[in-house]
Amino acid sequence: MTTELRGTILSVDLDDLACYHAIHGLPPPTPEQADVVLGRCLPRLLRLFGETGARATFFVVGRDLERDMNGHGHGAALLTLAAQSGHELANHSYSHAYDLVDWPSGQVYRDLRRCDDLLRKLGAEPRGFRAPGYCHDELLLQQVGALGYRYDSSLLPSLPYYAAKLAAMAWIRVRGRRSQSRARGLRSFVGPAHPYYRADVGMWEVPISVSPLLRLPMVGTFVLRGGPLYREALRLPALHLELHALDLADPDNDPIDPALRKRQPELRTPLEQRLARLRELIKRRGGATSIAAAFGS
Repeated sequence: MTTELRGTILSVDLDDLACYHAIHGLPPPTPEQADVVLGRCLPRLLRLFGETGARATFFVVGRDLERDMNGHGHGAALLTLAAQSGHELANHSYSHAYDLVDWPSGQVYRDLRRCDDLLRKLGAEPRGFRAPGYCHDELLLQQVGALGYRYDSSLLPSLPYYAAKLAAMAWIRVRGRRSQSRARGLRSFVGPAHPYYRADVGMWEVPISVSPLLRLPMVGTFVLRGGPLYREALRLPALHLELHALDLADPDNDPIDPALRKRQPELRTPLEQRLARLRELIKRRGGATSIAAAFGS
């Protein structure tokens, strides 16, 4: 069973800088750097969505939320307000472990449940999940289904993205570092580009959009740079745009490691240009909504 969606869905992964340091084989970020996503990027996202009237799904990492709740709590307060104003809070796992798909089922469930419990403390009712690094399989999604969730959104059906990921991991090894990304997981990058029901796990799969023909990923890292992919995002009849909070990081003012600035392509485009393009995209597409709202739940 499949369904055709029209309009625009926005989803945002709130991966903190530790995730990017792990991908690039860099030392862990400092405590100041660890607060960039919830303390600086999240407010920018919420301001822009408020200006445009857009609603989004925020995929929250439980580890980062818990750290914030045990500290100043500013990020948790913002997420609570976001949920109250119509945004969706969804589960991005507690640990954001890139090998989560390889864990024993009971351990996976406990990790996901730990994030679920934290989101419910904010007043949210989580309905969906996205796997760290997109890597997922039937066994992992069975544990997601055990939480009573309605959908998964881990599928990024883009072989070019998978090939680029493997090339980047090989380059990191050549440079004498080790990425925590997984080389396995091809099935997470092939499949339908439209939502469909997975009877094997009792949930809908809501893929991230890709461009026609070449299947380039419609993610903020590439779309907000402008050019052909941005123009494609403007004219697609249905668009599920995946953003990361880092898409609205400010390399000139946020405490970001210079080594990370060199390696993340979105940080090479001035923040004001990224903000302007995202604002224009939402307005020209007539607004945006969350995954749950698009499915009427």
